Amino acid sequence: MAMRWTMGLICALLLATPLGAQERGLEELDLPRQVADSIIAFFNRPSTVRFQGRVDVPAGGTIVGDVAVLGGPVTVSGEIDGDLAVVNGSLTVRADGRITGNVTVVGGEAAADVATIGGQLTVYAEPLTYQRRGEHIVYDESPWSRWEERRRHGRSWFSVRAAGNYNRVEGFPVLFGPVFQTRGGEPFRLDVMGIWKSESGIRLAPREMGYFIRAQQHFGPGGRFSVGGTAHKQVDPIDRNGLADIEASLAAFLLHRDYRDYYEREGFSGFVRYDDEDRGIHLGLAYQDDDHGFVPVGSPWTLKRNDAPWRPQPLVAEGKLRSLRPEIVLDGRNDRDDPTDGWYLQARATLGIGGSLTLPEYREPAPQPDTVAQPARTIDTDLAAGVLDLRRYTRLGPGADLRLRGYLAGSIDGSPLPPQFQRTLGGEGSLPALPLMTLDCGARSRTFSIYRIVDEETLRMPVFAGYGCDRVALFQAEYRGSFSFDFDLGPGEDWGNAWDWYPVIDLHPAWSVFFDAGRGWSLADPTSPAWLGPDSETLMDIGFGLHLGDIGFYWAWPLSESNKNVNFFVRLDHRF
Repeated sequence: MAMRWTMGLICALLLATPLGAQERGLEELDLPRQVADSIIAFFNRPSTVRFQGRVDVPAGGTIVGDVAVLGGPVTVSGEIDGDLAVVNGSLTVRADGRITGNVTVVGGEAAADVATIGGQLTVYAEPLTYQRRGEHIVYDESPWSRWEERRRHGRSWFSVRAAGNYNRVEGFPVLFGPVFQTRGGEPFRLDVMGIWKSESGIRLAPREMGYFIRAQQHFGPGGRFSVGGTAHKQVDPIDRNGLADIEASLAAFLLHRDYRDYYEREGFSGFVRYDDEDRGIHLGLAYQDDDHGFVPVGSPWTLKRNDAPWRPQPLVAEGKLRSLRPEIVLDGRNDRDDPTDGWYLQARATLGIGGSLTLPEYREPAPQPDTVAQPARTIDTDLAAGVLDLRRYTRLGPGADLRLRGYLAGSIDGSPLPPQFQRTLGGEGSLPALPLMTLDCGARSRTFSIYRIVDEETLRMPVFAGYGCDRVALFQAEYRGSFSFDFDLGPGEDWGNAWDWYPVIDLHPAWSVFFDAGRGWSLADPTSPAWLGPDSETLMDIGFGLHLGDIGFYWAWPLSESNKNVNFFVRLDHRF
């Protein structure tokens, strides 16, 4: 995650019908030509601070002057002392944020409380069509780019974006394809995306690609209710292991270290959702009908240790699974990117309601390829797995806060789970002083082999017999304090007005101390084939961190093992 920038971002405009500062849900207007001209003039004004793309104003940061942003999104947690204009992007003003002047949002949405804006707030649903002329913009009057017809029915665009993290199975997965969306407060959206995998090379062979098709209709105030469905063939991580996608990608690409294991899902789903971002509420229920499959390790290119072998994949139960997936998220934090106060709760479950899953036969590795270690066996599809993540953030004083987290995952009804629903602990995302996936209930104690036919050739693939424990528990505590100084990277006040356009990186150095404790349980009968090892013991660690914005430098020491070596690591996001 990139460092937050304390930069001049945002301004507002004139000549717009004043609606007053109100909460999201205000009327979205079409964009008159005279308003478009005024926005362009405001953007091109020498005194306006101009930015393009995502912009964040962090808590405690202040921008003095008028600001214009092309694109976005724009998030204000600090203060903007001036007007703000967001062109073809959306605006979010947090509870602690404030904009003293007028605010105009064109071609996007605005989420702002009444008390956060001192002037007028106006939102135009219709985007601004423009062309760049160096640092300035001009109105685009070419017939093909005008929105007079498009705004009546909606818009479409071609999207290219990452489909997940760089990994040892696919390399870099990329979603690409058209997106169609109707206009108005209750839009219908259709995504028709293919998934290209860099491990496949430059060819676009259908059998090596995935796909993701989603149709979604929004209803109600602000489109908070939605119903839809998907058809998909994609590779998913079994667990994200407490790391953001960018962190997992960099670790795999730069260090030849993949923090996740994967399996493939192909099928369809239907869902209903309620999303209220202002109140931090998400409710969802999905029905999924999927075929699960094992995916072998590939050979994606890495910067370091490119010739070294990758860690084997675990077996997964293959076949069809029909399931219901309820989810609830209650987010009462004061800042979703860098919270210092409030509660966060996430609870989700997978409830199997039918299908036919089979764990494949696996064998002892060579030189005994004909010895069957475990024959194929049927897996009960009436499973019940879930995750409960509860966090509390408490501000203890200026620049100091305490963060607590309790995490439970695994079997709900006490029955053993298929490998793709098991969980592990260990590594920088959970117990950072311990090696990756240390708590695995014996699933990785030995390596076995399976045999698969690929391109009419029988290949032997090394595998682990399972992913981890049937149930895990993790407790984390972190106290964070700030230093009495901070510093900026960028032009100072004595640089003159000629540098007003240049962004300022505002770094607030902080420090932290933390404690983690985790345990895993195996729920299988020790006499059954599903038993891979005993319960994992309770393991603990302590550590210290230094922070520059989102970047953290950490040192962690184990408390539960004889090896007391320190582990130094870098995170690009907060631990939790």
